[in-house]
Amino acid sequence: MVLRNGDFFFCYNKHLFTYLHDIKGINYITVAKNPTTNKIFSMFHKSETLQNALDEYKSNLS
Repeated sequence: MVLRNGDFFFCYNKHLFTYLHDIKGINYITVAKNPTTNKIFSMFHKSETLQNALDEYKSNLS
């Protein structure tokens, strides 16, 4: 199985990270710094569970 960038969700929002990890219990792969922008991100594997949590987070913003 070959993994590509499209298989991952890169989260640059600290509040979203807290929601995904601490509230929804979704594990992240790593936390790193983007070498181009020097911004910190967390990386999640894309899944239906992650997408549902992202949709829920987005709907709570409005």
